[in-house]
Amino acid sequence: MSLIHIDSQVTVKSELDLFLTPQTQTAIENRQWLEYYPIANIRDGNPIQFSISGSEEDYIDLSATQLHAKVKILKDNAKLGETEKVAPVNLLLHSLFSQVDVSLNDRLISSSSNLYPFRSYIETLLNY
Repeated sequence: MSLIHIDSQVTVKSELDLFLTPQTQTAIENRQWLEYYPIANIRDGNPIQFSISGSEEDYIDLSATQLHAKVKILKDNAKLGETEKVAPVNLLLHSLFSQVDVSLNDRLISSSSNLYPFRSYIETLLNY
C-alpha cells in the first residue's frame, strides 16, 4: 500500500459496488448545444478552421463535440446515375480529412501530420 497517496481513500469501482446509492452530480447546473461555423470559405480548398472561444463561467466538454457535415458523392465531377448504388462505410468523416490539429489558447496540443485517416482507423480497431 506504499504506492497509494496519503490523502487518497480506498474505494471500490462503482460497477462492482451493488449496494451503494449512486452519487448525485451537482457541479454542472445546465448544458446547452452551440453551433460554430467555419471561419473561412471552404470551397477554395482552404483548411476548415473553427474558432471556439472559452469563457470563465462555461465548461466545454470536448468529448461531446459533434461535427455535422453535408457530403455529396460525385463521379467524374458529375452526379451518380440512378442505378449506381453507393453507401458510406466505416469512418466516412475520418477518411475525408488528411490532417486534424487541435489548438488551445494558440498552442498546438494535438498534431496528426497527414496520417490522420490511418491513425483514426487504428484507434477505432484498438478501442472497439
